[in-house]
Amino acid sequence: MTTSVIRFISTLLIASFFLVACQSLTVNPKNDSSSTAQYQLNSLLSVFETDTDTAFRASIQALDLLGYFRTGEIHGELETSVFARKVGDEKIVVKITELSPEQSQISVRVGIIGNLPESQVILAEIEDNILDL
Repeated sequence: MTTSVIRFISTLLIASFFLVACQSLTVNPKNDSSSTAQYQLNSLLSVFETDTDTAFRASIQALDLLGYFRTGEIHGELETSVFARKVGDEKIVVKITELSPEQSQISVRVGIIGNLPESQVILAEIEDNILDL
């Protein structure tokens, strides 16, 4: 009896995690942005109409403006990762992937389990910087 109850509760928890783990939202609600993002597997993903170099510079500028300490970068052929830390030594990873020469996907993950509100603030700042560059 108790084994079946535990299985049922476990199944409900796992199902609710997968239903909540993928959701669409507005990137920058403070200025009525039309850009949307997907929150998938604890990372906030959005596609921008810009090249990867501009997205990279905007990401670095956003992390600096928000007061994060950048700890490193990895430059690949189609993907660039920027690593930073925040107070409390929580890891922040911004990944920029080239989808086409004029289109980039930016992924933001804060911490191990993710932090949607903080990821949204970082992505909104990146979007503002892209528009300014």
